[in-house]
Amino acid sequence: MKLGLSTYAFFWHMASVNTNRLSVEQVLEETKKYGIDLLQICDVEELEIATDAELKGIAKKAEQLGIELEIGTRGIHHIKLERFLEICEKLNSKTLRTMLNGANFAPSFEEAVQILKQFKPALEEKGITLAIETYEQRKTEEIVNIVKEVASPNIGICLDPANCIANLESPEQVISLAAPYVKNLHLKDFTFERKTGWVGFSLIGTPFGEGKLDATYMLGELQQHQVNVNAILEFWLPFTNSIEETVQLEKQWIAKSISYIEENLF
Repeated sequence: MKLGLSTYAFFWHMASVNTNRLSVEQVLEETKKYGIDLLQICDVEELEIATDAELKGIAKKAEQLGIELEIGTRGIHHIKLERFLEICEKLNSKTLRTMLNGANFAPSFEEAVQILKQFKPALEEKGITLAIETYEQRKTEEIVNIVKEVASPNIGICLDPANCIANLESPEQVISLAAPYVKNLHLKDFTFERKTGWVGFSLIGTPFGEGKLDATYMLGELQQHQVNVNAILEFWLPFTNSIEETVQLEKQWIAKSISYIEENLF
């Protein structure tokens, strides 16, 4: 497995509330500083609206730094997929992570199968893998069944067990169901924190290795199915007292998580 960073690991670095927010090209530079040569640019609006010249600039920067790119979006609407296949080609990305549901479009099982079958030839021809993320909006079993129905080596699952807790699916259930079909992996740890006054809980992120995700079990299941994919580090980092303080904490989380993963997992 190859370890990469997601733009979600730089969420507060890139947030609109950050007056010193980083561009995609600056995030590429930061990624290199951590000794990582893989970045998944995920759900970044500036990418979707970028001109050809701007995309060329990102591709050139990535090439100069020796960083492999993956691309992420939301939804499988025809227009969305067509645009992001173009972006993948311009940025030399062989992976497109998405979700079934997007803005104003939540396809039925039948609609999802039909759309994905229509894009199947293009994906296979271009050598791009579409990885549909496990998410609380849809049951993991449904996503797996869609992938099985479409039956393409270039269409599979982006495994992120943390997302599905909100839909009352345990990480172990999600991992077990999805493992044979995984094409991309999100490394995102989490914990439950009791709210002030002891009224309820919050589901929040942690540096990887400090939460409740059983990463050993997850990687073991993937190995059983001979799955060897890129593993992308993400965070659910809550805002702290200020954007400056939160960005500094984000930097600490990145460094701690990379160290844990490299020392304990691969």
